[in-house]
Formats: sequence, C-alpha cells, structure tokens
Amino acid sequence: MREIFFIGCVLSLCAVGLSEAQMTQAGIDAARKQLAESQKRATSPGGFATPNQEQARKTTEMVYNTWRLSMIRGSEPSWRSSTSAARQVKVRNLIISQRGSFPRDFFSKLQEPPKLENFAYVGSLVGCNGRTMASTYVGKLQLGNSQAKENAYVLEFVFENGKWKLDQSRFFDLSQLPDVRKRLHARDLSVLKEQDGFQPYTSIPKPPPACREPELIGKIFVDCPGRSIDMTINGVSLHEFDDERRADVISGGLKRGRNTISYTIRDREGLKRPGMGIGIFVMPETPGNTPVCVFDHFLDASDTANGGSFTFTIENAHIASMNPKFKGEKPAPYHAVPLKAKPKK
Repeated sequence: MREIFFIGCVLSLCAVGLSEAQMTQAGIDAARKQLAESQKRATSPGGFATPNQEQARKTTEMVYNTWRLSMIRGSEPSWRSSTSAARQVKVRNLIISQRGSFPRDFFSKLQEPPKLENFAYVGSLVGCNGRTMASTYVGKLQLGNSQAKENAYVLEFVFENGKWKLDQSRFFDLSQLPDVRKRLHARDLSVLKEQDGFQPYTSIPKPPPACREPELIGKIFVDCPGRSIDMTINGVSLHEFDDERRADVISGGLKRGRNTISYTIRDREGLKRPGMGIGIFVMPETPGNTPVCVFDHFLDASDTANGGSFTFTIENAHIASMNPKFKGEKPAPYHAVPLKAKPKK
C-alpha cells in the first residue's frame, strides 16, 4: 500500500474519555509497563503479534493524547517526554534546514492534531520483541478545504527507556480500497498483518545526525513506483522512499561546491515498475526566484534501476540562474544516468 500522506512528528496528547487529572504519570507508566510485558510474551522474534487489544487501545490513547496536549500547549518538556528520540532529532533538523528556529517555529506553526474520539479503534500489532507498536483507527479526515474522506489513521510507537513514545502518524484514503475499508470496520486484525502500512517497525528508529544550519536550502524529489530507495546526502541527510512520490527537505541543506549523494534501489516484488526519477533542487530564498535542479537520475520502464555514489558540484551559475532575469546559459544538473536523446519528429 502506497503511503498517501505522512504527518512527520506532530502528535499531541489529551486523553479521550479521561480527565486531565486522571492522566497521571503513574497511570500512564503502569499501562505502558503492562502492555510491554504482554507484548514480550506475545511477540516472536522478527514477527508481528496481536497484544491484548483493550490494553493496547488504552496505552495508545493515553500516549497519543498526552502528546496531543503537549502540542496544543506548546510544552517542549511534555513533547520530548512523549516523542521518540529519533523523531525529536528529525523534527529539529527539518526546521533548522529551512532556516527556522527550534523549538519556537515548531510549536508556532503546527495545526491541531486530530482527536482520536473522532475515530473508531480497529486494532494494534506489536513487533521488534515488544518494543514497537502500530495502532490503527478509521474515521473521516479533512485536509485543507477538500471534502472530508474516510481514512485509516495509523500511529507508530516505540518503547524507549521504559516508556511508550509516539514516533509518527500516517493515514490512508480508503475511498479506493472498499475491501480494506470493510475489513477494518469489521476489526479484522488479519488485514493489519497483510498491509505493510498498518505494521509496526521491525527495528527501533535510530536518531539521525544533528545537522548544522544550511548554506543553501535543498530538497530531494523522488518518484519510485515499485521500488524502495535508501539514500544519504552529504553524509547527514538520511531518506527512505518506498513505492511513492514524495519531496523531502535535505537536512543541513546543500552547499556551494562539492556535494555527495549515495543510494541503493531495490525492486518491490509484485508491483509494477514504470519509470522513476530522482531530483535534487536548491530552493529559492529570494522572492521571485525559482528552484534550480543540480542533480537528477531518470529511468524509463525498460531500464535497470541501479544506485551508486555520486559527487555533484553547485556553482555560482546555478545560483544566478534562479533569478528570472538571468540571461546566460542555464547550467545543466549532474546526470547520474546520461539522458536519452529525444526522438526526432
């Protein structure tokens, strides 16, 4: 299942059906401990298991709603205590890499996370010997000014230092998945094991390197249907793409002169593999300027997708060409694969 939208670490916590006074730290810790113990008994190494569903639901809602409350109130200590270590660094890097100030800009620009009371609980799976958990809900979700649609809302948790912490959330539009929708409403837990989008992590996410402020703001755009790509840019910015089209901010940005990128490409069994594309862009910071591509990798369906390690150079001409008034010849990006000649008309 292709991930439709990723909500990067924007979770808050205010318990559904529980008063704030009832959400004591002792109660949360006790629930976390009970669920962790049941998970260890239920989970086989390398596999997914179904824990006690009522306990999993209670833990999910206490942690998520505590996180949600921290977001609404702008409480950095509470947010850190309920958010995974890896997600904390990723959020910080994302903001710094766009010349923002962390944590100020994080809390000032966030929209209120969805309330779980607007969704129906489907079920939870645990993995990684009881140290990861994915909990799935269904309900209507409205994005921007679009019409509200029914989505599956999946919450990913990790067990760190004796506590459950939220790592990320994601949701899937169910309008084109009637069979999956029917099974979710029936609380058919087997569908959670069949679809990777509902599954817990198979390993605890590791915090990425903390980045410096960027010299140039950069973005990586990837369209890789039927393929998975693991990528590192300038030794700091780590990215994973799986059968999707997505744009990521480059942690630490780009720099004038020498930059590096390395990636591996793996085919996904059972999925169609049409053309794929990778592009790195320097993003404009001056009003009116446009992005400039400095690296690309394009393939059509007949080509074999191979990764590699590449060094590309960003020159003054690349930066100058971002200005619409630029009169010189626009510099070409570094091509990881030579471009094919256009067919003659």
